[in-house]
Amino acid sequence: MNRKSLNFIFFIFLVSGCSLTSYQPGIVESSDAGKIQSVLLGTLLKIDEVVIEGNRDLGATAGATVGADLGSDNDKAPVAAGVIGALIGSAIGSEVGANINKVNALELTIELDSGRLISIVQEASSEFALIEGQRVKITKTSNRSRVSPF
Repeated sequence: MNRKSLNFIFFIFLVSGCSLTSYQPGIVESSDAGKIQSVLLGTLLKIDEVVIEGNRDLGATAGATVGADLGSDNDKAPVAAGVIGALIGSAIGSEVGANINKVNALELTIELDSGRLISIVQEASSEFALIEGQRVKITKTSNRSRVSPF
């Protein structure tokens, strides 16, 4: 297997792993298990459908690496071709990274019992059906917040 093939395989693995974080309300990160978490109560005022895009930076880095390597194989101007290849690869990789791991999500506007309005985006989940006007529980950790029916 030649170097180009190995770089392409590396690129595919890197971009496909761009977003490993789950934003589903029923999934808890292992680092949060067993820790005290804050709980807020409120009323769900509005639900809007949104999309969480994938990681552009990781895709751009992978694309630049592969593009630079492929472009530098030019015998007449390897440095210039490598730079151009890196720029093109970065632009393509950025778009691939943003699109490959898109997640359908919900933006939840909640009025807390204190009267404060907050908004939380989380992945849509059939496990936790939410409706406007419903009482909800917001579970807060140091890394994220999850909304579920109360």
